[in-house]
Amino acid sequence: MSFTTICSLLNANLEANPDREALIYRDQRYSYRQLGEKVDRLAEALTRLGIKKGDKVAVDIPNWPEFVFSFFAIARLGAVVVMINTRYRVAEVQHILKDSDAVAVILPVEFDGFTYLPMIETMRAELPLLRHVIAVGETTGVEADVLGFTELLGSSSGRPVQEADIDHKEDVGLIMYTSGTTGTPKGAMITHFNLVKNSEVNSVPYDFTPGDVFLVLVPASHIIGLFSLVSVFLSHARVILVDAFKTEPVLQIIARERVTVQYAVPTVFTLELANADKHDLSSLRTGLIAGASCPPEIVRRLIEIGFQVHIGLGMTETAGGLTYTTVADDLVARTQTVGRPAEGVEMKFVDDDRRDLPPGQVGEIAIKSYGRMKGYYKNPGATEAAIDADGWFYTGDLGVKDERGYVRIVGRKKDMIIRGGFNIYPAEVEGLLFTNPKVLEVAVVGVPDSVLGEKTCACIRPREGVHLGEAEIKEFCRGKLADFKMPDYVRFVDSFPQTATGKIHKIGLREEILKTINPS
Repeated sequence: MSFTTICSLLNANLEANPDREALIYRDQRYSYRQLGEKVDRLAEALTRLGIKKGDKVAVDIPNWPEFVFSFFAIARLGAVVVMINTRYRVAEVQHILKDSDAVAVILPVEFDGFTYLPMIETMRAELPLLRHVIAVGETTGVEADVLGFTELLGSSSGRPVQEADIDHKEDVGLIMYTSGTTGTPKGAMITHFNLVKNSEVNSVPYDFTPGDVFLVLVPASHIIGLFSLVSVFLSHARVILVDAFKTEPVLQIIARERVTVQYAVPTVFTLELANADKHDLSSLRTGLIAGASCPPEIVRRLIEIGFQVHIGLGMTETAGGLTYTTVADDLVARTQTVGRPAEGVEMKFVDDDRRDLPPGQVGEIAIKSYGRMKGYYKNPGATEAAIDADGWFYTGDLGVKDERGYVRIVGRKKDMIIRGGFNIYPAEVEGLLFTNPKVLEVAVVGVPDSVLGEKTCACIRPREGVHLGEAEIKEFCRGKLADFKMPDYVRFVDSFPQTATGKIHKIGLREEILKTINPS
């Protein structure tokens, strides 16, 4: 059976190996048949709620089985999955729900110490299109207009719902929000073809088999986590979901379940290696490091323990992978580059006027690929700025291709910080800090960190005559931003270095800040 739509990934497994174990989460274990039954029940329940093709349904769920059920059930109806990072809070969630025109949201009652329903209640009056709130967890005593996920499944007959008539190359399957230099999140429209075909070609170097055991601990709302989840179904394998990374429990899972495949950001691998001598990790066979630059030493150490890890470049707007290294590549390529373009990827390097540059010269990376998004939802201006008339998508990443065709990333044209694999856009944090009446000027810059890749430093010029401290700034941000966006460092300045046009010179500022910070 060929893979076309998102649901074809599940259908192929239901046809070929329905009784094979598919999904593990803590003490819950599901075969493909059992997984299919859950999807059938949820698809029927959503249909009864009036969810139909083209409707936007937001999914704000951790790496729980309910995420997988929801992902396939929504896709089966031809509706659009709107991904929300579970660490997002009021401003971020409200923007996504409103901008996406979501008619329903599925979210936890509680996760990682945070209760979600009170957050949603504060914004429902501002979301006239949001008809349904579906909560995963104990819903006894919650608002009457909140639907329980378990109760929805229980009320369904489980009769299979026929998949909607989907044009896999044109119909949008999911919207994933990503920010630009303005800090305003934009919804990248990913078609069924974008996700399925791009995942298929990017799975080639791993030689996945039905015997592989995937560990998915990067949030599935993140393109790396979603790519790893899709790869499970492409290869008829099984997956272990982890909703929060803690080194010791994860290493125990790897040893106990004989995990063979792991995709993660460099931070995760760094922490695992630091404790690897206490556990049997010999089952680890292959995987991917992506989401942030990786120290070459980490790659070397993983290879030394027999883990043939790949390095890759990808992004939300391209439905994941663009380049990858292979086990056949030499150590220099595997530790100092992001590999060569995958099948179907055209790549060029351009100057500030978008003129082609020859090999060996640093330029902005522009691409065409199977995974290139359809555009930004309801944002034609941003789409036209990112995708030219010939279909080239301008990534904002600066790179160079060597004479052998390997790509090396040298920086980012976008003013973006990558902390532990999560993108932080300074303008968003700066915008919040500017609302503090004691703040006159602010600039947020990234500083290197050996574990997280980068950390954030908020540089603040207070208003004259006021006292402002680091603790006060962090308290001001708490609860208003996702925790990974909270400033790691706060520095107070009397003035900022400026460019010739009077703008804050962030490169110069970063150099000054580095003199006061000793990266861990």
